[in-house]
Amino acid sequence: MRLGSTIFALAAAAWSGSGERAWALAGCDAFSAALRAEASDMQVEFGRAIVVSRTRSDSNVFDVTTKVDVDATLSCRGDEFLRFEARIGEPANARTNTNFERFQTAALKAALGWDPGKSRGVLRAMTADAHEYLTASRERGDVYVAGKTEEHEPGGVSLGVMATGSDRTFVIVGPAGE
Repeated sequence: MRLGSTIFALAAAAWSGSGERAWALAGCDAFSAALRAEASDMQVEFGRAIVVSRTRSDSNVFDVTTKVDVDATLSCRGDEFLRFEARIGEPANARTNTNFERFQTAALKAALGWDPGKSRGVLRAMTADAHEYLTASRERGDVYVAGKTEEHEPGGVSLGVMATGSDRTFVIVGPAGE
């Protein structure tokens, strides 16, 4: 009986310890498979990237290509998810914007298990903020004209959206990401 009480107390403490749900970040193999499944109509393919660097790294980098105008990069250390970046060129037409939103939504489901409604809400707010910051950057006459916004999720996961005159990038960074 005491063991059951202890387990119940630990479960209750874990449940009440944080008001936010700590999203479990998928490993790279699970993420890759889930992204292929979620965005199957975009024909997602993963290939080894060629990385030129002066430093030694134990991470694996994959180029992610699609049949639509969305490309990405996935960085892993073994099966540990480090970083995912999806990109489109700007200015983008309506079809490319729609495909980019669908790809980002699929990536959030693959990485964090988010439902499409939650993903779209977060992505639209972040994209609007990045465009607002981009406009302000242009108006100020910044040397590097760009807009950037980020969100920090439980479990050490960060999301980011960057916008420039030539591209837009969406990033998911895991707890061990650089």
